[in-house]
Amino acid sequence: MNKWIDIYNDVSTSKIGDVGYLVETLNTSNGVRLFSIRDRPLRTNQSREPRLYDWCGETDNKSRYARGAWKIVRLNRACDRAQIVRLEGEELAKFLEHDGYPELIPSDDAREAEILHRTSMLAHNPGAT
Repeated sequence: MNKWIDIYNDVSTSKIGDVGYLVETLNTSNGVRLFSIRDRPLRTNQSREPRLYDWCGETDNKSRYARGAWKIVRLNRACDRAQIVRLEGEELAKFLEHDGYPELIPSDDAREAEILHRTSMLAHNPGAT
C-alpha cells in the first residue's frame, strides 16, 4: 500500500529511503487530518507506552493515531510531500528490531485485526489509510 502525504516534520531532513512511524492527527474541532513521519513511535498520552497502531489519546482537541511504519519512496520537487509505502512482514520486523522496539512487532492476529480496522476505516472515509 502506498499514499502521498504532506510532510509537516523538518522537510530538510526527509530523504528517499527514510523509514519512520506514521502519525495521524485529527483535529476534533474542525475535522482536519494531518499526517507526519516521526523518528519514534507515538506513545499513549496516559501510560506513555509506545504504539505501532491504534489511538494514542487526545489533547487540546487533537486526537492522535499510530498508523504503522512507512518508508519514503518519492518526494515532490518542493520536498513538502512524500509518497510512502507501508512496511509489512519481515521488513517491518527487521526495522522494529533494529530501531529498538522489538515488542512492537505485531503477531499475525494483530496484523489481521489492523487490516480489518483499516478496511473498515476506508469504507467510512475513503481519503484515510
